[in-house]
Amino acid sequence: MIEPATALLVARLVFNLGALWLWGGSVCLLLVADRSLRVALWQRLCPWGLVAAGLSGFATLIALPILTASIGSDWEAAFSLHMLTLVVTKTLVGHAWGWQLGSMLVLTAVLVVGALRHPTGVGIASALMLATLTVSGHTAMHEGMTGTLHRLNDWGHLLAGGFWLGALVPVVMLLGQLRQSSMRSGAIHALIRFSSVGHLAVALVVLTGMANTWLVVGGWPLDAGVLYQRALWLKMALVGLLMVMALFNRYRLVPRLSREAGALDRLRRISLVEMAILAMVVALVGWFGTLSPGHG
Repeated sequence: MIEPATALLVARLVFNLGALWLWGGSVCLLLVADRSLRVALWQRLCPWGLVAAGLSGFATLIALPILTASIGSDWEAAFSLHMLTLVVTKTLVGHAWGWQLGSMLVLTAVLVVGALRHPTGVGIASALMLATLTVSGHTAMHEGMTGTLHRLNDWGHLLAGGFWLGALVPVVMLLGQLRQSSMRSGAIHALIRFSSVGHLAVALVVLTGMANTWLVVGGWPLDAGVLYQRALWLKMALVGLLMVMALFNRYRLVPRLSREAGALDRLRRISLVEMAILAMVVALVGWFGTLSPGHG
């Protein structure tokens, strides 16, 4: 049988990916100036958004019993009302779960109430979902003002990274619109705006990531004997690879779109690979977030 700790990592990965995708996708839609194109993208993204919301909600519901089993080191604890109550009321991770459940209720209201069912509503709800990830974990190692700044920095890191991940889905869809003359102008304008905001998002990912590393490790992660720090270097290597791919897309492939027939297909394939690597980064972060960071 799967260990509770492993099951908890999977549940958290599902929630994290759903929240990141919902945030990034909804914000990207708000950057589309062409109303008809924005509506078309919203209609295409809605089914995927509902799936992401459903999976995140399911992951939230099962996370509490799995978390309780993980703390109790036994699956039987997951079915004990007394243990479940203790975890929710007496532990920091239980409090974080409560906030996570609250954010899912906000998202549910956004999706159910017609007047709220809009990219803005989804963006606000998913931003709250990401904020719940900063309640516990390594961000809880500091108190007072330092702890508050650490959580805000971590939230900024998640928002910037979520934009990067979520943007790739509408970007791939917009690339397909370039072949339609009626949508081409609006798609090009949207892609330019995505690129501009994307540069800022990548810069924020790097800066907030450096700040997080300093706050968690207490210096540069130079101790190769600490598994957390080795995993952190792997994350940085993957992010570096993603930056190279993004720059290649923007400054080599995009200028060729109008004169090379195969450039569009190459751009779409590389964007899909970027999505897969970003999902790997999210999984990696979820794993080494459970490790001891060591201190410089």
